[in-house]
Amino acid sequence: MTEENSLRRYKKDDDGVLWISNYVAKARSKTEYKVQRLLHHEHSPFQEISIVDTKGFGRMLVLDGTPQISTGEGFIYNEMISHIPIVTHPDPKKVAMIGGGDCGPAREAMKYAGIEQIDVVEIDQRVTEVCRTLLTPSSFYDNDPRFQMIHEDGLNWIQKNKGNYDVLIIDRSDPVGPAAKLFKPDFYQYVYDCLTNEGVAVFQSGSPFYNTSTLQKTVHNLKELFPIVRTYLVTIPLFPCGIWSFTLASKKWDPLQADLTKLLDQEAQYINPEIFLSSFVLPNYVKKMIETK
Repeated sequence: MTEENSLRRYKKDDDGVLWISNYVAKARSKTEYKVQRLLHHEHSPFQEISIVDTKGFGRMLVLDGTPQISTGEGFIYNEMISHIPIVTHPDPKKVAMIGGGDCGPAREAMKYAGIEQIDVVEIDQRVTEVCRTLLTPSSFYDNDPRFQMIHEDGLNWIQKNKGNYDVLIIDRSDPVGPAAKLFKPDFYQYVYDCLTNEGVAVFQSGSPFYNTSTLQKTVHNLKELFPIVRTYLVTIPLFPCGIWSFTLASKKWDPLQADLTKLLDQEAQYINPEIFLSSFVLPNYVKKMIETK
């Protein structure tokens, strides 16, 4: 959930107020977030981790200076990346997530009683530990026996789990550093192989406004493998430019034909049956983009 080609930094203004400043080169835009308190800061073996308290978004997870998710609007991302693939599959039993160390998508998956196993694969154990303390209490998910946290490189993990999962949620960050491997053509093959014969996967695929190459390559690589590939859009207030994309790939099930009576939206803050379907209605510039190799 990071922004491609961003310059990441903190700064104080003349009044001593701390701001997170995020400049996105491709969009030629800068977004600043006012910080009330810095609650945590450290350098793990993988990245810089911060938790900040902001007036506009509540508590916020920041990695390498870039805001990832907040308590104020994080429900939007978590609901849209999890409910749609879970409901697209008619009877998912085993669900896994690569990334999402804050466990937001996992908490959404727990709402579905029919799911028997929920695995979260996060490379950075410190992200999980810090989020459990300061962002979301561990009691939200540790008491669910279906939940398992796996601290391992997602690329290594997925190659050892062929044919094991009904739903895979790929909550990857920017295609830089360790995450760059999750954008290579061979990774999409590993995802395909990890799924059951009727499996469904969803990928964070960037902003259709300034991450155009990420979205195009994701769609192209998935169409080489899956018979059903559909991109859907969502508005994320925390992210520069706001509009964001996910791309769903399925071996058999079409989300546009999903049984929406299964959608557990009674306690949801964003998703409902109308949003489920309308998110797949793409503007012309996005249609043209993903049809172009």
